[in-house]
Amino acid sequence: MPPTQRTAVDILKILDKSNCKKCGCPTCLAFAALVVQGKKKLRECPHLNEEAIEALGGDVAKKEEKVEDRRDELFDRLKAEIPQVDFEEAAQRIGASVNDERLAIPCLGKVFELDRQGNLYSECHVNAWVHLPLLNYTVRSTGRELTGEWLPFGELEQAKDWARFFSWRCERGMKQIIDEDPDFFFDAMSLFSPSPVGQKTGKAFSTSDHAIVVYPMPRVPLMIAYWCADQEFESKLTLFFDRSAEVNLGAESIYLLTMGIVEMFTRIFSTHGLDLTGETPRGT
Repeated sequence: MPPTQRTAVDILKILDKSNCKKCGCPTCLAFAALVVQGKKKLRECPHLNEEAIEALGGDVAKKEEKVEDRRDELFDRLKAEIPQVDFEEAAQRIGASVNDERLAIPCLGKVFELDRQGNLYSECHVNAWVHLPLLNYTVRSTGRELTGEWLPFGELEQAKDWARFFSWRCERGMKQIIDEDPDFFFDAMSLFSPSPVGQKTGKAFSTSDHAIVVYPMPRVPLMIAYWCADQEFESKLTLFFDRSAEVNLGAESIYLLTMGIVEMFTRIFSTHGLDLTGETPRGT
C-alpha cells in the first residue's frame, strides 16, 4: 500500500517511538509525517525490519480489512443464533452461570452478561473487543476440558493463516507494554486474577523471567511468558494457549480477542503512568 494511503498515525503505531534521530528526523512522528508525504522511505528507520516494512506495505492492512468485513457478518450471524441457545446447557459447557435470564461469563476477573438477544452487559465498561468472541464462545465452544498442553498461537489448529498477524499485532504489542516496566506490569496483573505458572524443566516457558496465566474466557486461558533483556539479548515474549483453545474458541476469535486485550492493556497501563506512546510518563 503506498504511503499516501496511510496516515502519519498509522505509520507511528509500528515505529518503536524511541525518537533516536538516526533517520535524520527529530522525532518518530516527524519521520512518519515525511513518509506519508513521500519525502522519507520506511527503510530509513534503522529499527524497522523487512517484516515490518512488508506489513506496512499492505499485507496486514489487507488482512484486517477482510477481518472487518467478515466480523460484521459473523457478529450478525451469531446474534441470530443466540435465541436458540439453551443458557442452562451453555453455562455448564463453557464454565458460566445463569443470572436473571442472562448468561454470566467471567472474563479477566470481570463478569460479562449476554441476554437472549445477544446484547452484552457488564458491571464495568462494555468493551467492544470482547463481544464477538463471547458470542462465538457461547454458541460454538465445545466446552472441552483443558489439556494442560501449552502451545504458541501458531501451533494451534487453523492458526497458520493468522500466525504472522498475531505475532505482529498481539505479541509485539504486548511486549511493548511490558518492556516499559516488567515488574510493574506483572505486579499489576493481580487486577485480572492471574494464576502463577508451574514451570517445569523442558517446557518452552520454563526459562522465562515472568510467566502468568489469565483467563479471557473460563475455558480459554492465556499464558504470558516474558524473558527480560540482558546485555546480549533483547527481551522476548511469547503468548501460549491450551491446546483445547482450538475448539473452545478458534483461531480467528483468539486473534481478535488478544488484539483487543492488547489495546485494553495499552489504555490501562498508559493511564497508570507507563510510557507506552513515547511521550513523557504521567506525573514526571
